[in-house]
Amino acid sequence: MLEHLSTAPYEPKILSCQKSDFLSATEHSQQCYIAQQYCQHDFLYFNYSILSYCWLNGSIMTTLMVSGFVGYLVYNGISEIIKEFLIPSLEAVKVKFDVSEIMAGVTLLAFGNGAGDVLTALVASSYPGGIDYNIGATMGAGFFLCSIGVYLITKTSKSQIKMDPVHFWRNVGFQIISIFVIMVFGVIGQISYFSSISLTVLYLILVSLVYYQERDKILKSRKDSLGERLQTVHEAKYDLEIAQRFDDMKLLYLWDKKSEQELAAKPVKWATPLIRLNYVTGDARVKMLAKKFRFAVQLTMANIETQRQKWERLSLYEKIRAIIIYPLIQIFKYTLPGPKEDQFDKNQAIIFPIPGSIFFVSVVFSFPHWWVYFLALLFGFGISIFLNTTIPSQKTPPKYFFYLQLYCILGSLVWIFFLSGLLIDFLQFWGIITELNKTYLGFSLIAMGNVLPDCITLVSLAEEGYAIMALNGIYFGQMFTNLIGFSVAFLKQNFVNNGPIKFNLFSIIDIEQNAFKLMVILAAFLNLLFTLIMAVRNHYIISKSIAKLLTIFYCVFFTLSSSSAFYHAWTKK
Repeated sequence: MLEHLSTAPYEPKILSCQKSDFLSATEHSQQCYIAQQYCQHDFLYFNYSILSYCWLNGSIMTTLMVSGFVGYLVYNGISEIIKEFLIPSLEAVKVKFDVSEIMAGVTLLAFGNGAGDVLTALVASSYPGGIDYNIGATMGAGFFLCSIGVYLITKTSKSQIKMDPVHFWRNVGFQIISIFVIMVFGVIGQISYFSSISLTVLYLILVSLVYYQERDKILKSRKDSLGERLQTVHEAKYDLEIAQRFDDMKLLYLWDKKSEQELAAKPVKWATPLIRLNYVTGDARVKMLAKKFRFAVQLTMANIETQRQKWERLSLYEKIRAIIIYPLIQIFKYTLPGPKEDQFDKNQAIIFPIPGSIFFVSVVFSFPHWWVYFLALLFGFGISIFLNTTIPSQKTPPKYFFYLQLYCILGSLVWIFFLSGLLIDFLQFWGIITELNKTYLGFSLIAMGNVLPDCITLVSLAEEGYAIMALNGIYFGQMFTNLIGFSVAFLKQNFVNNGPIKFNLFSIIDIEQNAFKLMVILAAFLNLLFTLIMAVRNHYIISKSIAKLLTIFYCVFFTLSSSSAFYHAWTKK
């Protein structure tokens, strides 16, 4: 590659990372020179222009296939991190602090579902025209879920979906207010520190309103939870009485991995020998011992189904996807602790701190000097030694396992931040090559990629009879994304610019540049307004006919915006 650079005589007076400059270059070595020297600042983590013009000799088709594969991995990586690491860890926080289901839905679960969108918005704010990406991705995701997502839920639900009037006005109303506030910022023409923070304040008002409206249910939920804990203690005592017959639990039936035909008895040694029931004092001790017993039984049942049987139940697409993302899953497992107690493995627990610390330092500090890596390596080794000396046995989680789950939350956010950066780099490159509008790229690629996993989850809830919960999940998740996502992205831009940022959404001078932003915002606003009007007229019943109209509206908008985006890109000189 350096030989090409040394022989390339091409260097005009004015160069930039634009499609016209790449097309004006007559040789691949000249295109590679532009990619290396003038495109570095347009990408955060990976310069796709080097991939295309230096490594693949400018072949757009090969670049499309390679970068498309990378984009597929990134989308699935974000989905797996949220599903397998972030949400289980947030559920542990919910259990630890006894957060009610209602408050968890508007706080923890909304954070879990919206973390990818929020961090994508935060990363996008570091790029030129990052607000365009944010408007397209955030508004596009909400528009998609509030139309296509609602249609899928109504189609899947086996019963009529009748919303509570107060809840429906609160959920849809706050969605409309959040979009209206963004439009007000566009009329003002700038976004200040106060404006950015006000979006977070608006979300806190929503959380307070939910708590005020649901406080009686929350108190009842806590009483029911207390009753369940008392019942668990009684069940634990009964389990321990049975457990004494097994000679301190030294024999348990576990699945023999060497044979798929029979169960073999294997000895199990507890780190702390089981104390007989008459020496146990206090419900906490009883519960702790019963937890060990239940955990052993859970392991027994979990291992009865072999990996072969699990593999055979997968569809063809699921098998192909599993093979493709398998290396990525292994990287996740060795940079993050497992968030579930029943899947705990001591070997994995003592390995993850070392590569995890190195990776997290690279992302958080943007590839710092070598001495920062050295400190991270020492920290990782220290944590690994501590875990190795304090974890009692191979499959028994330590008493401080909750703190590992908190570490998993932080690590998941770092991974999402990094993968979001790769995703924006991917879109940045194709924005340069195709010259498509950045708002449109955010609306189409980022938004759809982020919401597809949410749609699968929501459809699963509707199939199980929780259609109303799924609809509430749509509105709560999108309010979190709209308010918190825009708040952190705008606030970051405020700090970078040391003051207000320009946001002339309705400026006549910049009407061509703002056209796509206006279309997406107004379409999302009208979609919610139409939903509210139709639901009220239909006595708060979300019928399939209403959902079909919302879907038709989305499809018409997507078709028109796509046609306009490609027309402007192709006719651009």
